[in-house]
Amino acid sequence: LHLRLLAPALCALSVMANREVALPAPHQLGMGASRLANKPGFGFKLWVPHANEVEIQLKDPKAKDVKAVVKLSKVVENGRPHWYGASPEAKEGDQYQVAIDSSWNDCFQQEGAKLYRRDPYNRYTPADKFHENWCELTDRGEDFPWSEQENPWLLRNGLGAHSMYELHIGTFTPEGTFNAATAKLEHLASLGFTTVEVLPVTEYGGSWGYNPRSCMAIHSRYGSPDDFRAFVDKAHSLGIAVVVDIVLNHGAAKHNTLWNWDGYAADGAGGIFFDLGGDDTPWGRKFAFERPEVQEY
Repeated sequence: LHLRLLAPALCALSVMANREVALPAPHQLGMGASRLANKPGFGFKLWVPHANEVEIQLKDPKAKDVKAVVKLSKVVENGRPHWYGASPEAKEGDQYQVAIDSSWNDCFQQEGAKLYRRDPYNRYTPADKFHENWCELTDRGEDFPWSEQENPWLLRNGLGAHSMYELHIGTFTPEGTFNAATAKLEHLASLGFTTVEVLPVTEYGGSWGYNPRSCMAIHSRYGSPDDFRAFVDKAHSLGIAVVVDIVLNHGAAKHNTLWNWDGYAADGAGGIFFDLGGDDTPWGRKFAFERPEVQEY
């Protein structure tokens, strides 16, 4: 009886490379991959409603072979099925992908019994993995050395009138990177601009950023998450605000990593992220905002 009472918080187990690893309670983990609190390693939590089994495969960035497998456990929170697990050996820079044994596999003919997917909540996918499912484990900015912590832009400029410069990272400089754009911010400040509006920087398929693939991930051809943080930090130090365009209406028409995500693909409607979204738009299919999980995403 004692163990049953403690099980949700203390006694859940994850199997990794034949080892049993004590897990934090599900509510202590954020969606996707996140660093474990006060201990080494990463935790994983995913929404996979159509699954018999879910696992995370880990590998070193320069290796081809998987070095460890984290088998996730199913838990129902507020009537919603989530899968979660942890690896004390997972570290920043490791690459990971999701492997799903789907309970409703409409993708079997094209992909087989096991489906390999990106984490929808991934923060970064290296540029050389753009057409693959491997994501990179990264922090969420906890350790970034922000130069000023008191929102100096707001203190200096308030919320009055502003002069805004619209900027597309990919075409603003010959290099098309965050670092190259950062080097040009002093020039924009000298021209009197107080705000920079950045066209979408989340990972996308297409040319301009308005076809999102991974809504939480930086477009890796521009640079890393820390490169973008450095861009924002430099802008703030110059008294320039940063506004970022985001696209929440539809998914990518090209290279859509959320399409048929867990194998469910009834009526060819795109699966759990899109099937209740209504008609296609000229730019991609609308998200299924009727689902609470999609709203939260």
